[in-house]
Order: sequence, then structure tokens, then C-alpha cells
Amino acid sequence: MNSQRIDPTAVDYEKLYSGTEVFPGVVVKRPPWDIGRPQSLLVAFERSGRITGEVLDIGCGPGDTAIHLAAHGYRVTGIDIAPTAIAQARERAERRGVRVRFEVADAAELDGFGGGFDTVVSSALLHCLDPEQRRTHVSALSRILEPGGRLIQFCFTPADHAELYAPYPISEAELRRLFTRPEWAITTLRSDRLEVAAPPEQMSTRFARYDFHPELDERGSMLLPVLVLEAQRRDTRSAD
Repeated sequence: MNSQRIDPTAVDYEKLYSGTEVFPGVVVKRPPWDIGRPQSLLVAFERSGRITGEVLDIGCGPGDTAIHLAAHGYRVTGIDIAPTAIAQARERAERRGVRVRFEVADAAELDGFGGGFDTVVSSALLHCLDPEQRRTHVSALSRILEPGGRLIQFCFTPADHAELYAPYPISEAELRRLFTRPEWAITTLRSDRLEVAAPPEQMSTRFARYDFHPELDERGSMLLPVLVLEAQRRDTRSAD
């Protein structure tokens, strides 16, 4: 049975954060990527010393990654296209007593942001952008990252049943095309799994209809396949 693909044009991210009906008959109390903590993948990157300097969290959602990094001493800016997400992020940061700059912005354009960032983190964002938006987004990343700066991102890959949960799954080959010389040097590109909140009953029923039974961790979160990309912004003035 062919599974029914998500219609990317029907995804309303503001509704996802507002707890309203996002698809006919489907009410989501919280976005699936809101697990109430930073991704374990991101925590591991930070512990290994691969997050440095001024940090931008693109598609920050309710702010858990940005807050985690700020609590560890980084100066962090978080952006999201959904105003409700930014309001939630500001509230969480205030509760934690952590200072983070949160702003509403379009990840595809990054208007209003110049250079100066040493690290950009991006979790479950790129697969939400259509092919043209991806190209614009990568150009914007080249503009805002300092030469030698690092991008760390996690995106859904075209695995079995990915069309049920990912608007635009991204292949390894496409990532290599997007992040290519002379602007970029890929230092890590590997498969791993992203922690995603357990789906509401309506989505679980839909998954079962297409014989999709995602693996769960001990907390009940789904574990979905992603590609982990780490890329360095090269100084094109001295590029080969």
C-alpha cells in the first residue's frame, strides 16, 4: 500500500504551536519536535567542543536547544517563523532564568541578520523547506556564518514511510550538492536517529493504516532516521 504523502503547503506552523486542528480531524497538542529538551545529538556535539562562539539556532521552536546552550555559557539567538513558538521560547527562557535573544524570522531568507555567527544549529528544519527555499537558505547561511564557522543540522532522509512525517525528505546526495566547495567543507555526514514526541492518536492510527510502526525509546519518543550534517564555512578568499 502506498502511503499518503504530507502536503507541505497544508502545514501551518503557527497552528502547530497553538494546539489547534492542523489537518482535518488531527489536533496536535504540541509539535512533534517539541520533546521538552534538546536533542541528544545536539548535546553530544556540545560536549565534544564542536559548538563555539556566537550561536544561531534556526527553527528554534519553543527554544529548548537555545536555552540549553545559553545555560552552558554561549551567547545564543533563536529564530522561528511562528510567533507563538517565539512567545513560548521566551517564556521557557524566563522560567529557566536564561538570557536568549528570540526573534520571529524566515529561515529561508534570514533577513535582518548579517555576519558574526560562529556556529549555526538547525534541527528538523531543512526538510521543511522546498527545493528553492533550500538553495536560498544555504546562500543565507554562507552570508551569516563567519569564515571557519560551523553548521550542525539534522534532517529527515528518504527512509521507508518518511512521506508520512517529513514534508521534503533530503538525500545524502542532495546535501552534498547544497553544501559544496568553494563555500563549504563537509566534515561529518552520517545517519542517526532523531527523538520525536509520540504522535497523537489520530496520527498513530494513520501510521498503522500504512503499516508504519516507528521505534520508541524508553521515554515513549519516536526514533526517526535523520542525516547528521556538520559543515564548515570556508574562507573563499583563500580557497583552493
